[in-house]
Amino acid sequence: MTKLLIFASLALCFTACTSSSGGSTDIDTAPLTGMVNGAPWSFVAGETDAFLSQDSDNYFATFYASSFTACGFSQPSGPSLIVAVPKVAGDYPMGLMRNMTFVVGSDNKVATDGRIVVTNVTATSITGGLVGNLDDSNNVNGQFTLTVCPATN
Repeated sequence: MTKLLIFASLALCFTACTSSSGGSTDIDTAPLTGMVNGAPWSFVAGETDAFLSQDSDNYFATFYASSFTACGFSQPSGPSLIVAVPKVAGDYPMGLMRNMTFVVGSDNKVATDGRIVVTNVTATSITGGLVGNLDDSNNVNGQFTLTVCPATN
């Protein structure tokens, strides 16, 4: 009986402590938009990080709400998204191993509720769509194209 109570408590804590809102996983055909930290947010440009993407099935990708020169030494300030984007075209659910982070300053909020569909991967770009839900103040949905940054040796 004690083991059953411990298991039930752990299951309840896991359910209550996860960062998902149980939102829809249907991906909009419009450009990626939504809310980050309670403010409207729209994707403009993004890039992968070659070093952090090495030896992984996913690209470490950052999505920004402003334009910039991808693969350079400076990125835009302001709210952004960090997303584990698969390196192979396909339809992927988000979870503990493939998730996204809503970033505002030093505040990082990880969401495990969502879905990523990668439609095209080349040596220089990734195209697809995603839906990610943390809560009413942090959720995005729509299409994106990212720049794949080359590894530097």
